[in-house]
Amino acid sequence: MRNGMSNRVNDSMGESRTTLLRVGVLVAIAALVATAVWLGARGRTDDNTGTDKTTGDSSSQTGQQGQNVSVDQVAPESAPADGVVIPTGADHVDGYPTRFPQTDLGAVALQVEVAKAQVGFDYDQAGAVAGLYANPEDKAAFEQRARDAVALRRQQAGVPKEGDVPPPASYAVTPIAYTLEELDTGYYAVSLLSYVTLTTANGKVSDGLYAGTQLMRWLEVDGVGDWRLVQGSTADIEHLVSTGQPKAVAPGTPEYKQAGWIPINGAPQ
Repeated sequence: MRNGMSNRVNDSMGESRTTLLRVGVLVAIAALVATAVWLGARGRTDDNTGTDKTTGDSSSQTGQQGQNVSVDQVAPESAPADGVVIPTGADHVDGYPTRFPQTDLGAVALQVEVAKAQVGFDYDQAGAVAGLYANPEDKAAFEQRARDAVALRRQQAGVPKEGDVPPPASYAVTPIAYTLEELDTGYYAVSLLSYVTLTTANGKVSDGLYAGTQLMRWLEVDGVGDWRLVQGSTADIEHLVSTGQPKAVAPGTPEYKQAGWIPINGAPQ
């Protein structure tokens, strides 16, 4: 995405067609708290960004599992001018990064990869990614939410519920900023702000901003430690809702700074 994207986002914020939406589940996988801002539609010849939205169960689990394993805290408290470099995984499974660093930024890295991976129209692919990154005890719930998200993306793109997706329908996500809250030792709420693009089957392109909060816990599974998506307890979710999570606002605006967004190095701003 180019600088024109940022200019168009800022220019569009004041337009009457812009709407702010509260949703319960991040379309990428299953954010517990999320906001979206539609910035209007345009022709395919322009650059892009749009957002998907869905609702669903935000977890009633009460005894959140997991060892409280200490992780290194390396994330900056304030936003550096050139943004924060997000670490990468040390390994891959079926092409998807795994074995993220045992640091708070490792939790952010997982959230980034989840968002980047869950953008297609393939139910099996979405379920596989959700299963790969979820706590095994929460796997079934995340897989189902991922498939529900695919069904919604297909609906919004105007393509059949099943089968092949005709071009130019597509969905793309570019993470641009994050916030991080430590809920317990080795347990974080990670919010991610992204530019999103939805292209429908008839070529209509919708640009938008999406902010979603997800819970991450450092867990050891089959003797290997890594960050995992977790559902969280009812108390965790109530805490997130009551404290309020960062909203989807454009970089460079007072609201962006007030929300505490930390820019990601190399992402369009």
